[in-house]
Amino acid sequence: MSSAGDTPRAASADETGRLSATTKFGWAAGDFGFNIYWQTLNLLMMPFYTDVLGLSPALAGTVFLIASFWDGFADSVIGAIADRTRSRHGSYRPYLIFASPVLVVCFMVAFLTPQWEQNGLFLYALASQMLLRTAYSIVQIPYSSLSARISTDSDERAELAGWRIAFAMLGGVVVTFAMPAIVDALKAQTGEDNAYAYVIAAGLVGLVSLPVFWLCFATTREPTALASANPRGFSWSAIAEDVATVGAIIARNGPLLRVFGCMIVSSLAFTMTNKCLTYYVVHYLERPDLRQYILPFVLFVQLMVCPLWAYYARVTSKRTAWLTANVLSIVAYCVFFLYDGRDPAIAAVLLGFIACGNAAYLMLVWAMIPDTVEYTDWKLGQRHDAKVFGLASWSKQLALGVNGFVLGMMLTGVGYVEGGAQQTAEANEGVKAIMTLVPLAGLALSAWFIWGYRLDRLLHKDIKAQIARR
Repeated sequence: MSSAGDTPRAASADETGRLSATTKFGWAAGDFGFNIYWQTLNLLMMPFYTDVLGLSPALAGTVFLIASFWDGFADSVIGAIADRTRSRHGSYRPYLIFASPVLVVCFMVAFLTPQWEQNGLFLYALASQMLLRTAYSIVQIPYSSLSARISTDSDERAELAGWRIAFAMLGGVVVTFAMPAIVDALKAQTGEDNAYAYVIAAGLVGLVSLPVFWLCFATTREPTALASANPRGFSWSAIAEDVATVGAIIARNGPLLRVFGCMIVSSLAFTMTNKCLTYYVVHYLERPDLRQYILPFVLFVQLMVCPLWAYYARVTSKRTAWLTANVLSIVAYCVFFLYDGRDPAIAAVLLGFIACGNAAYLMLVWAMIPDTVEYTDWKLGQRHDAKVFGLASWSKQLALGVNGFVLGMMLTGVGYVEGGAQQTAEANEGVKAIMTLVPLAGLALSAWFIWGYRLDRLLHKDIKAQIARR
């Protein structure tokens, strides 16, 4: 049960669902910490596997694919456990304090570089990434579930998602600049053969996340009115009940399935671009010295425009904002593909326009998913916040895994050679095609998914009213 300190007067939102500035800042800042890890997986891990650890592109991609299927099991279990957790701090907030130090340790372990053959390296990369993803989910799923608890207002959630993704991109800016800079500095002082440079860099940037998680814990509250909105108690029968509930959510929550579809295909789209950025800068532009600047620049652009997309979604609708972003992204990708120069400044501008469109998808999925929690409550009679967000987390991580596998196969297909070797012109052109043509297909699919999304603010308001009358 909640403690006396979590009284209605101390709740995060007033009766209208509006949040205080302190709560908005504290909760949204949490995603700064998470994206130290997520953007590393997204942007830096694949090049680390191929160019530092020495894995072939195909094996590196397979690591991402298998690890993402593990997430399907782990995230569902974590979501069910979080929903049934009861403590004086609430159901979700305790994980921000007690599980986050373990995440830092797992992050460091993922960057060890054992001197093994390909099969051994593959098994180590797979085991360490599965460990990292599990630790990440134990903290991240409860954190995301808080967004459905601290406010029930659909427009407020859109604004909150905009600020959340802005902080997420800030975390990405920091880690994509700091990790390479720390590694380069350590190698300059101790020699290029410093096997622990990446481990030390991961530990230093990981420690930055801890006070951010603790700030999020301190500035949020779980309303006591929702303390019993989820099932409680741990037992063998509870496992069967939770499995059945997950199946019912998938079967009866149409809006959530559309969001999942959008999340998967859009993540496949912009993650393909992001994963190829290091290869593009180092080999296509032949400017490895710009690696630690162009990657953070792309994320900085997303940081700046996320609040603008949140505002646009509030004055129109989340569906309209998504379709508008589709148009912008498609135009930007086409222009980038047709530009065959190697001027870093022009390339950065074009990548910036791509980032403007991609920022909308990052923000909108996390603005729409909390609304589907009430939809689940309407259909099933209970909210199941963390189960919904566990499924959402798996959809995102599945996209990352499929993306990594497909990218590994495609890099092999265009003739990319592992180990940081000089690449052929054909391989470089292939990398550019991968980071533009695959995303275009994903964007077209996401427009098809979102076209039928009908959970707008009016329907959401009506659903909340029906739940209140029960």
